[in-house]
Amino acid sequence: MAIDLKVKELEATGRYKSEFLANMSHELRTPLNSILVLAQILKENKPVNLTQDQIKYAGVIFTAGNDLLNLINDILDLSKMESGKFEMQNETVEIAGILHNMEMLFGEVAGSKKIRYTTSISKKLPKSIITDKVRVEQIMKNLLSNAFKFTPQNGSIAINIVPGADEKTIDFCIKDSGIGIAHDKQKIIFEAFQQADGSTSRKYGGTGLGLSISRELVKLLGGKISVISEPGQGSEFILTLPFEPEIAVAGAESFTAIENFKPGATFLKPAIAAQEQGNKEPLVIIVEDDKNFADILHNYSHDHGYKSIIINEGTNAVEIIKENQPDAVILDVMLPGKDGWQILKELKQAPETLRIPVHLMSAGDAAPNRVRREGAINFLKKPIDTGTLNKLFEDIMKQDGSKFKQILLIEDNKTQSQALNELMQNQGITVDQAFDGESAFRMLHENEYQCIILDLNLPDISGLDFLDKIKENERLKELPVIVNTAMDLDKNSVNRLMRYANAMVVKTNKSADRLIDEVNLFLNKVRQSADLGKSNQIAADNVITRGKDTLKGKKVLIVDDDMRNIFALSSALQNYDMNVVIANDGQEAISKLEETTDIDLVLMDIMMPVMDGYEATRHIRKQNKWAKLPVIALTAKAMMDDREKCIAAGANDYITKPVDIERLISLMQLWLAV
Repeated sequence: MAIDLKVKELEATGRYKSEFLANMSHELRTPLNSILVLAQILKENKPVNLTQDQIKYAGVIFTAGNDLLNLINDILDLSKMESGKFEMQNETVEIAGILHNMEMLFGEVAGSKKIRYTTSISKKLPKSIITDKVRVEQIMKNLLSNAFKFTPQNGSIAINIVPGADEKTIDFCIKDSGIGIAHDKQKIIFEAFQQADGSTSRKYGGTGLGLSISRELVKLLGGKISVISEPGQGSEFILTLPFEPEIAVAGAESFTAIENFKPGATFLKPAIAAQEQGNKEPLVIIVEDDKNFADILHNYSHDHGYKSIIINEGTNAVEIIKENQPDAVILDVMLPGKDGWQILKELKQAPETLRIPVHLMSAGDAAPNRVRREGAINFLKKPIDTGTLNKLFEDIMKQDGSKFKQILLIEDNKTQSQALNELMQNQGITVDQAFDGESAFRMLHENEYQCIILDLNLPDISGLDFLDKIKENERLKELPVIVNTAMDLDKNSVNRLMRYANAMVVKTNKSADRLIDEVNLFLNKVRQSADLGKSNQIAADNVITRGKDTLKGKKVLIVDDDMRNIFALSSALQNYDMNVVIANDGQEAISKLEETTDIDLVLMDIMMPVMDGYEATRHIRKQNKWAKLPVIALTAKAMMDDREKCIAAGANDYITKPVDIERLISLMQLWLAV
């Protein structure tokens, strides 16, 4: 009885210790999360307002925080293995793949320490084994990290993968020419927090957890670790694993990490209720009890063009989400009042919140099958670095279409730039402003934009040269560009623009509205599939398809003496798969009609040199062969009798400049269908 009681007491003590370590790991990760994110933001110094020393200090904080995080992760791994809450994920793993990953990780370290680093695989081995790849690589990384730590410059390290002592095992042998290990120390190095001796610990650092964790992992994998070493002559660690596990290792529903888990498309559909209620700016609701980290998420939301609502406890979170219908929810799991899992469950059970994407995060762990089953988009493990936060908001923007609302406005005239900025902000379009080419190019590299509005008259670089520079960049070359300029352009300049720019707006007293139309044209093309319900999407697709079918393949003669207008119209019509022929005055238009017999419609400017649009249209109408050729007059004049003059000259219809592209397309569809 006394022995049984002691066993139960020991089991309870071990369980309490493991639970304590797990809880402490969670509590330590929460403040560490803010430390790492803020240190990384300071280290990046995007506002360029820190001294070199301050950047260095931020880097030291970030590095020290990561070291602390690694220690916390090691402690948590150890406690989970001791408590039996550690699940293995067996799969078919290529041996060469493990070796390749180790070469990628340690090749640069070997080069910097001038260590000869070699690898080999026996030809007698099969190509693959069945095991947990992540855990095998974790053990290999621990062993190799020690080998590189304890091997001096100009030494050697070799990985040799050979058949084991029997036909059912494989040996991963890691041999180094390092300091070696005394015989009486070769057993204790596998104990937690132990190293060969105190001097080693002081000289080389570390906690002594790596080998202890490796030993426990090897047990779960059904293998063993052995060591052969002599002081001063180096060491060889041998990881022996079976080709496939004899039995599956069972464990509780707990995983050490899940990175950006993506379930099916069921939960990727965006919430459209916010748009239906008239919200102009996309909205994210952040449910996070750590106020420091909530503030960080708020700033990231703002930087990506989102409004945010912060909720610091879970009690009323579901009601607030239902009321505000956000585009996404960022939800911490461990909350006062009501935990994140319960909130997620209630959101996915309610029809009005079912389709709102929810991104879970926690300093604890979550099993992927539970994340999938409950309906979250992904699970983020705290501490979360700035790269993960950026990826999170990129995913949110892709899901709700808001990614296509961030514009870079490049305009040297600050008054005009501010006026356009305010106009677009009122339309719910997020705008960043640049006033010269240098700052614009830097901003393009630092941020993600969905469209550029470019004035060609910049103080430090020609707008055309700036376009060349953008399109040479692999990441930026597909970025839509709208040229907004008052410059006169020759044919060569227009030809350069037509290779790169997607649209052009000629600056006039009415051009701001036209510019907004062009911007929205690009934004709406991508937002349609995100913002509309399935039935509305089908209807919209049908309208677009019918419009394109009417115009596809039609040949249009554009007659205009302003090359910017020609470019703008050509770009718009080519989106409808139309073929464009160009003439710069009325006389050239007549020649083009004579040369090209299959022109379907003419867009005729009125005010032109050599022969104006009135005279050219009258000449066309005198020819029987062109009697039924539709002619639409384009003019900047908008007096009461201008339409009558155009119709009297023989035009079928009339539209004023700046041209409303949608109205022009409607007119063209009308006259081409006659």
